[in-house]
Amino acid sequence: MMPMKLLPSMPSLRVASGVLLLFIVSGRALAADPAPTPHWSGLPIWGAEAQARGYSIPYPFGIGVTAYSARQPVNIEDLQLGRNGLPPVSVKNFLVINKVDTSQKNVSAKFDVLVFPFLDVYALLGYTTGKTNGVIQVPGETIGGILDPRQLQLNASFSGPTYGGGITLQGGFKVSDWRDLTTFVVADLNRTETDLSFENETLIARTKPQATVFSARVGLHFTASPSLSGGIWVGAMYQKIQQTVAGDVADTDLQFVVVQSPTKPWNTLIGGILEFGKDAFFLIEGGVGERKSILASAVYRF
Repeated sequence: MMPMKLLPSMPSLRVASGVLLLFIVSGRALAADPAPTPHWSGLPIWGAEAQARGYSIPYPFGIGVTAYSARQPVNIEDLQLGRNGLPPVSVKNFLVINKVDTSQKNVSAKFDVLVFPFLDVYALLGYTTGKTNGVIQVPGETIGGILDPRQLQLNASFSGPTYGGGITLQGGFKVSDWRDLTTFVVADLNRTETDLSFENETLIARTKPQATVFSARVGLHFTASPSLSGGIWVGAMYQKIQQTVAGDVADTDLQFVVVQSPTKPWNTLIGGILEFGKDAFFLIEGGVGERKSILASAVYRF
Protein backbone atom coordinates (compact mmCIF):
# COMPACT_ATOMS: atom_id res chain seq x y z
CA MET A 1 0.00 0.00 0.00
CA MET A 2 1.51 3.32 -1.04
CA PRO A 3 1.34 6.12 1.56
CA MET A 4 -1.19 8.86 0.83
CA LYS A 5 1.48 11.54 0.85
CA LEU A 6 2.04 10.42 -2.73
CA LEU A 7 -1.44 11.64 -3.67
CA PRO A 8 -1.19 15.43 -3.53
CA SER A 9 -3.74 18.06 -4.24
CA MET A 10 -2.56 19.37 -7.56
CA PRO A 11 -0.85 22.77 -7.48
CA SER A 12 -2.45 25.84 -8.96
CA LEU A 13 0.23 26.10 -11.60
CA ARG A 14 0.13 29.53 -13.09
CA VAL A 15 2.56 32.16 -14.16
CA ALA A 16 -0.15 34.73 -14.15
CA SER A 17 0.99 37.94 -12.64
CA GLY A 18 4.39 36.40 -12.60
CA VAL A 19 4.80 37.27 -16.25
CA LEU A 20 2.80 40.44 -16.56
CA LEU A 21 4.99 43.33 -17.65
CA LEU A 22 3.18 46.64 -17.67
CA PHE A 23 3.50 49.03 -20.56
CA ILE A 24 1.90 52.01 -18.97
CA VAL A 25 4.28 54.39 -20.70
CA SER A 26 2.36 53.83 -23.89
CA GLY A 27 -0.74 55.32 -22.35
CA ARG A 28 0.52 58.55 -20.86
CA ALA A 29 0.04 61.81 -22.69
CA LEU A 30 3.14 63.99 -22.59
CA ALA A 31 4.51 66.83 -24.61
CA ALA A 32 5.24 65.56 -28.08
CA ASP A 33 8.82 65.19 -29.28
CA PRO A 34 9.90 68.00 -31.63
CA ALA A 35 10.05 65.57 -34.54
CA PRO A 36 8.63 62.11 -33.76
CA THR A 37 10.53 59.43 -35.66
CA PRO A 38 8.81 56.13 -36.46
CA HIS A 39 10.56 52.97 -35.27
CA TRP A 40 12.51 51.10 -37.96
CA SER A 41 10.06 48.19 -37.65
CA GLY A 42 7.04 50.35 -38.34
CA LEU A 43 5.60 49.28 -34.97
CA PRO A 44 3.50 49.96 -33.17
CA ILE A 45 0.84 50.53 -35.80
CA TRP A 46 -0.47 54.09 -35.43
CA GLY A 47 2.53 54.82 -33.22
CA ALA A 48 3.69 57.83 -35.20
CA GLU A 49 0.17 59.28 -35.16
CA ALA A 50 -0.03 58.79 -31.39
CA GLN A 51 3.31 60.55 -30.88
CA ALA A 52 2.19 63.41 -33.08
CA ARG A 53 -0.78 63.86 -30.75
CA GLY A 54 1.49 64.09 -27.72
CA TYR A 55 1.70 60.49 -26.50
CA SER A 56 5.02 58.95 -25.47
CA ILE A 57 5.33 55.49 -27.02
CA PRO A 58 7.79 52.85 -25.74
CA TYR A 59 10.00 50.89 -28.09
CA PRO A 60 7.97 48.07 -29.65
CA PHE A 61 10.08 45.06 -28.60
CA GLY A 62 10.83 43.87 -25.10
CA ILE A 63 12.83 41.10 -23.45
CA GLY A 64 12.25 40.58 -19.76
CA VAL A 65 12.86 38.31 -16.80
CA THR A 66 10.29 37.86 -14.03
CA ALA A 67 10.51 36.14 -10.65
CA TYR A 68 7.29 35.24 -8.85
CA SER A 69 6.41 33.56 -5.56
CA ALA A 70 2.92 32.82 -4.21
CA ARG A 71 1.09 30.89 -1.53
CA GLN A 72 -2.61 30.12 -1.28
CA PRO A 73 -5.08 27.61 0.17
CA VAL A 74 -6.81 25.18 -2.20
CA ASN A 75 -10.10 23.32 -1.83
CA ILE A 76 -10.05 19.61 -2.63
CA GLU A 77 -13.52 19.13 -4.07
CA ASP A 78 -13.04 15.45 -4.84
CA LEU A 79 -10.43 12.71 -4.58
CA GLN A 80 -10.89 9.60 -6.69
CA LEU A 81 -8.88 6.39 -6.46
CA GLY A 82 -8.85 3.33 -8.67
CA ARG A 83 -6.99 0.07 -9.18
CA ASN A 84 -6.28 -2.41 -11.97
CA GLY A 85 -7.38 0.04 -14.66
CA LEU A 86 -10.94 0.27 -13.36
CA PRO A 87 -12.55 3.74 -13.40
CA PRO A 88 -11.54 5.69 -10.25
CA VAL A 89 -14.28 6.12 -7.65
CA SER A 90 -14.72 9.02 -5.27
CA VAL A 91 -13.53 8.53 -1.69
CA LYS A 92 -14.19 12.14 -0.66
CA ASN A 93 -17.20 11.20 1.49
CA PHE A 94 -15.01 8.85 3.52
CA LEU A 95 -12.25 11.37 4.18
CA VAL A 96 -11.80 14.47 6.30
CA ILE A 97 -9.47 16.81 4.41
CA ASN A 98 -8.16 19.84 6.24
CA LYS A 99 -7.23 22.99 4.34
CA VAL A 100 -4.46 22.30 1.84
CA ASP A 101 -1.82 24.98 1.31
CA THR A 102 0.05 25.30 -1.96
CA SER A 103 3.14 27.39 -2.62
CA GLN A 104 5.01 27.96 -5.85
CA LYS A 105 7.89 29.86 -7.37
CA ASN A 106 8.41 30.71 -11.00
CA VAL A 107 11.14 32.31 -13.09
CA SER A 108 10.16 33.26 -16.62
CA ALA A 109 11.61 34.89 -19.70
CA LYS A 110 9.26 36.85 -21.90
CA PHE A 111 9.34 38.37 -25.36
CA ASP A 112 6.69 40.92 -26.29
CA VAL A 113 5.69 43.06 -29.24
CA LEU A 114 3.73 46.31 -28.99
CA VAL A 115 1.40 45.90 -31.98
CA PHE A 116 -0.69 49.01 -31.32
CA PRO A 117 -0.04 51.77 -28.77
CA PHE A 118 -2.80 50.19 -26.69
CA LEU A 119 -2.17 46.47 -27.42
CA ASP A 120 0.80 44.27 -26.54
CA VAL A 121 1.15 40.54 -27.25
CA TYR A 122 3.71 38.24 -25.68
CA ALA A 123 5.09 34.73 -25.39
CA LEU A 124 6.76 33.32 -22.31
CA LEU A 125 8.85 30.38 -21.18
CA GLY A 126 9.77 29.59 -17.60
CA TYR A 127 10.19 27.03 -14.88
CA THR A 128 7.88 26.42 -11.91
CA THR A 129 8.58 24.70 -8.60
CA GLY A 130 6.32 24.27 -5.60
CA LYS A 131 4.76 22.03 -2.99
CA THR A 132 1.49 21.19 -1.29
CA ASN A 133 0.90 20.55 2.41
CA GLY A 134 -2.17 19.16 4.16
CA VAL A 135 -3.62 16.39 6.30
CA ILE A 136 -6.21 13.71 5.42
CA GLN A 137 -8.07 11.80 8.11
CA VAL A 138 -9.26 8.34 7.04
CA PRO A 139 -11.82 7.34 9.69
CA GLY A 140 -13.69 4.12 10.37
CA GLU A 141 -13.00 1.14 8.20
CA THR A 142 -10.99 0.27 5.12
CA ILE A 143 -12.22 2.00 1.95
CA GLY A 144 -12.68 -0.65 -0.70
CA GLY A 145 -9.34 -2.23 0.16
CA ILE A 146 -7.53 0.91 -1.00
CA LEU A 147 -7.11 2.93 2.20
CA ASP A 148 -6.87 1.78 5.81
CA PRO A 149 -8.01 4.00 8.73
CA ARG A 150 -5.21 6.43 9.53
CA GLN A 151 -4.11 10.07 9.48
CA LEU A 152 -2.17 10.80 6.33
CA GLN A 153 0.13 13.62 5.36
CA LEU A 154 -0.85 15.12 2.01
CA ASN A 155 2.55 16.42 0.96
CA ALA A 156 4.22 16.60 -2.44
CA SER A 157 6.81 18.68 -4.28
CA PHE A 158 6.45 19.41 -7.98
CA SER A 159 8.27 21.17 -10.78
CA GLY A 160 8.27 21.58 -14.53
CA PRO A 161 8.67 23.95 -17.50
CA THR A 162 5.87 26.45 -18.05
CA TYR A 163 5.01 28.07 -21.37
CA GLY A 164 2.23 30.19 -22.81
CA GLY A 165 1.27 33.63 -23.99
CA GLY A 166 -1.10 36.53 -23.52
CA ILE A 167 -2.23 40.03 -24.40
CA THR A 168 -2.11 43.34 -22.55
CA LEU A 169 -4.44 46.31 -23.15
CA GLN A 170 -3.52 49.72 -21.76
CA GLY A 171 -4.43 53.37 -21.93
CA GLY A 172 -4.38 56.60 -19.97
CA PHE A 173 -4.70 60.36 -19.97
CA LYS A 174 -2.94 63.30 -18.38
CA VAL A 175 -4.59 64.73 -15.27
CA SER A 176 -2.04 67.39 -14.26
CA ASP A 177 0.98 69.22 -15.64
CA TRP A 178 2.73 68.69 -12.32
CA ARG A 179 5.25 65.93 -12.97
CA ASP A 180 3.16 65.06 -16.04
CA LEU A 181 0.80 63.24 -13.69
CA THR A 182 -1.16 60.67 -15.69
CA THR A 183 -3.79 58.12 -14.78
CA PHE A 184 -3.66 54.76 -16.52
CA VAL A 185 -5.55 51.48 -16.80
CA VAL A 186 -3.98 48.12 -17.70
CA ALA A 187 -5.75 44.79 -18.33
CA ASP A 188 -3.96 41.50 -18.99
CA LEU A 189 -5.10 38.02 -20.01
CA ASN A 190 -2.78 35.05 -20.34
CA ARG A 191 -2.90 31.28 -20.57
CA THR A 192 -0.12 28.91 -19.54
CA GLU A 193 0.57 25.17 -19.40
CA THR A 194 3.05 23.27 -17.23
CA ASP A 195 4.69 19.90 -17.92
CA LEU A 196 4.21 18.64 -14.39
CA SER A 197 6.53 16.22 -12.64
CA PHE A 198 6.96 15.27 -8.99
CA GLU A 199 10.06 15.21 -6.87
CA ASN A 200 8.96 11.79 -5.65
CA GLU A 201 9.38 9.61 -8.73
CA THR A 202 6.59 7.26 -7.66
CA LEU A 203 4.05 9.81 -8.91
CA ILE A 204 3.38 10.02 -12.65
CA ALA A 205 1.16 12.83 -13.88
CA ARG A 206 -1.01 12.17 -16.94
CA THR A 207 -2.18 15.75 -17.36
CA LYS A 208 -0.49 19.08 -17.98
CA PRO A 209 -2.13 21.64 -15.67
CA GLN A 210 -3.37 24.74 -17.46
CA ALA A 211 -4.13 28.15 -16.03
CA THR A 212 -6.02 31.17 -17.36
CA VAL A 213 -5.40 34.42 -15.51
CA PHE A 214 -7.02 37.83 -15.84
CA SER A 215 -5.74 40.91 -14.04
CA ALA A 216 -6.56 44.62 -14.13
CA ARG A 217 -4.83 47.65 -12.64
CA VAL A 218 -5.46 51.36 -12.28
CA GLY A 219 -2.85 53.85 -11.13
CA LEU A 220 -0.91 57.09 -11.47
CA HIS A 221 2.23 57.74 -13.50
CA PHE A 222 4.68 60.62 -12.99
CA THR A 223 7.90 62.00 -14.47
CA ALA A 224 10.81 62.60 -12.09
CA SER A 225 13.37 63.72 -14.70
CA PRO A 226 13.88 63.49 -18.47
CA SER A 227 15.37 60.01 -18.01
CA LEU A 228 13.45 58.71 -14.99
CA SER A 229 9.75 58.17 -14.39
CA GLY A 230 7.60 55.90 -12.30
CA GLY A 231 4.13 54.83 -11.30
CA ILE A 232 2.04 53.17 -8.60
CA TRP A 233 -1.18 51.15 -8.90
CA VAL A 234 -3.76 48.95 -7.29
CA GLY A 235 -5.57 46.13 -8.99
CA ALA A 236 -7.07 42.66 -8.81
CA MET A 237 -6.27 39.24 -10.23
CA TYR A 238 -8.53 36.31 -11.07
CA GLN A 239 -7.18 32.84 -11.79
CA LYS A 240 -8.89 29.82 -13.26
CA ILE A 241 -6.83 26.68 -12.88
CA GLN A 242 -7.40 23.27 -14.41
CA GLN A 243 -9.61 21.63 -11.82
CA THR A 244 -9.03 17.98 -12.68
CA VAL A 245 -5.59 16.40 -12.65
CA ALA A 246 -5.01 12.65 -13.07
CA GLY A 247 -2.05 10.35 -12.63
CA ASP A 248 -0.63 7.00 -11.58
CA VAL A 249 1.58 5.71 -8.79
CA ALA A 250 4.63 4.09 -10.38
CA ASP A 251 5.11 0.34 -9.97
CA THR A 252 1.56 -0.07 -8.62
CA ASP A 253 -1.94 -0.54 -10.03
CA LEU A 254 -3.16 2.61 -8.25
CA GLN A 255 -4.57 5.57 -10.19
CA PHE A 256 -5.75 8.90 -8.80
CA VAL A 257 -7.86 11.87 -9.88
CA VAL A 258 -7.85 15.13 -7.90
CA VAL A 259 -10.53 17.80 -8.41
CA GLN A 260 -9.46 21.11 -6.92
CA SER A 261 -10.11 24.84 -6.97
CA PRO A 262 -8.61 27.93 -5.30
CA THR A 263 -10.29 28.88 -2.03
CA LYS A 264 -10.46 32.47 -3.28
CA PRO A 265 -9.91 32.95 -7.04
CA TRP A 266 -9.57 36.75 -6.64
CA ASN A 267 -6.88 38.70 -4.78
CA THR A 268 -5.76 42.32 -4.54
CA LEU A 269 -2.60 43.72 -6.16
CA ILE A 270 -0.42 46.68 -5.12
CA GLY A 271 2.64 47.66 -7.14
CA GLY A 272 5.04 50.21 -8.52
CA ILE A 273 7.34 50.73 -11.49
CA LEU A 274 10.54 52.68 -12.30
CA GLU A 275 11.28 53.50 -15.95
CA PHE A 276 14.69 54.46 -17.27
CA GLY A 277 13.86 56.38 -20.41
CA LYS A 278 12.39 54.21 -23.12
CA ASP A 279 15.05 51.54 -22.78
CA ALA A 280 14.23 49.66 -19.58
CA PHE A 281 12.00 49.42 -16.55
CA PHE A 282 11.79 47.57 -13.26
CA LEU A 283 8.59 46.77 -11.39
CA ILE A 284 7.59 45.10 -8.16
CA GLU A 285 4.10 43.96 -7.15
CA GLY A 286 2.57 42.26 -4.14
CA GLY A 287 -0.64 40.29 -3.82
CA VAL A 288 -2.74 40.31 -0.65
CA GLY A 289 -5.74 38.28 0.45
CA GLU A 290 -6.07 34.50 0.55
CA ARG A 291 -3.45 34.33 -2.19
CA LYS A 292 -0.27 36.11 -1.09
CA SER A 293 2.35 36.81 -3.71
CA ILE A 294 5.39 38.86 -4.63
CA LEU A 295 6.60 39.64 -8.14
CA ALA A 296 9.72 41.37 -9.47
CA SER A 297 10.42 42.01 -13.14
CA ALA A 298 13.09 43.73 -15.25
CA VAL A 299 12.61 44.49 -18.95
CA TYR A 300 14.83 45.85 -21.71
CA ARG A 301 13.09 47.47 -24.69
CA PHE A 302 14.47 48.11 -28.15
